[in-house]
Amino acid sequence: MAEPYDIFSKPQQMLHVILTKITAYQHSFSDGRAVELEELKRKRVLSPEDIEFMSSHSVTYKPHRVSDYHAVDMLHMPTDGGCVFVGPGGPPLRKRRGRMAEFESLVVRFLKILRPADELLLHIEFSQDDGMGIAPEMICFNFKSATWLERLQFIRSVAAGFDLHPLQDEEIQAGHTLTYCIPPDPARTAEVAVALLSQGCGLAEEAEIIYSAGALDESS
Repeated sequence: MAEPYDIFSKPQQMLHVILTKITAYQHSFSDGRAVELEELKRKRVLSPEDIEFMSSHSVTYKPHRVSDYHAVDMLHMPTDGGCVFVGPGGPPLRKRRGRMAEFESLVVRFLKILRPADELLLHIEFSQDDGMGIAPEMICFNFKSATWLERLQFIRSVAAGFDLHPLQDEEIQAGHTLTYCIPPDPARTAEVAVALLSQGCGLAEEAEIIYSAGALDESS
């Protein structure tokens, strides 16, 4: 029987082990509070080997409460082809629905929410295993199913038309991740996102978009 982390590389497995130690410690507090790295060292939550691994693999740690919607970037590790983020899942996001015809204005409004940029991530759900993310300086795709993997070539073509070059384009965690950096301009990001959705992903103007975002849930 496969171990739980067998789909990950050895460094990624180690990253998940470290995350498990941190979140187990956080759950020992009633409020699941954020914990600074110095406390994790002092309380010996993380071993010297864990700290050495984080240093040798350039892992950065960002404290979050376990209940934070935007805590998925608690641990960040660069890889040969890009990077890996892991963190506690937080509460389930509320699924919302909108039409493609009005999605560009929705993205603009979302990106103008007055919150730290790293807390603004709009999730778009195509299926249980396939989706897209839109942030102030990033657009990314994570696909696993064959149908959506076939759309990657069209997405790359549309992105190239906007002179976007992939920051990450690789198979990772039993799927494929494609990430583009984009200047922090809400109107431009929204325009590119809608083009990628329509021309790249093949969604018609009357299509319904299923989306979610912690920043929307926390402000509602």
